[in-house]
Amino acid sequence: MGDFNEVRSIDERLGSVFNHSSARSFNHFISSSGLVDVKLEGYSFTWSHPSATKMSKLDRFLVSEGIISLFPSLTSICLDRHLSDHRPILLCGINSNYGPILFRFYHSWFKWDGFDDMVEHTWNSFSHSDNNSLIRFKKKLQDLKIIIRRWVKDTNSQQSGVIKSIKEDMIVIDKIFDSGNVSDEML
Repeated sequence: MGDFNEVRSIDERLGSVFNHSSARSFNHFISSSGLVDVKLEGYSFTWSHPSATKMSKLDRFLVSEGIISLFPSLTSICLDRHLSDHRPILLCGINSNYGPILFRFYHSWFKWDGFDDMVEHTWNSFSHSDNNSLIRFKKKLQDLKIIIRRWVKDTNSQQSGVIKSIKEDMIVIDKIFDSGNVSDEML
């Protein structure tokens, strides 16, 4: 995988000259090596000039045909571009469902204002009436997990509101650039 600095067809380049000979050579290299270009999902172009007037699909995963037969759902995903002129791409091979997402607890949460108080207040507010103390303890932990998840989610959304807004604006702009509808005002 990587940045091959070459495209395979004219639809993989926008705003710059397409070189038929180079594309033919690149396609010949891929086929004679027994490789397959993994399907790209998400954005059409993986690279763009800072002005967004030129865009190309330069980054890709090339795998052997045997890998495709072992992993028929193999795809690559082109992600949002934030700081680089290249969009990151991920190789996804298996669609698996491992059940519910586990609860993760991060030490950094202890540094957040109000976290300790929220946990202590929540823990003391529970009153389970089961006779078995281990069952009561388990139920309190389960209930506390739900409250912590909600509190962390709310706190994160409050803290990341500005960053999220900027990223959403960048995604909209990137999608406009990706479609080739670039105006001087947008640039």
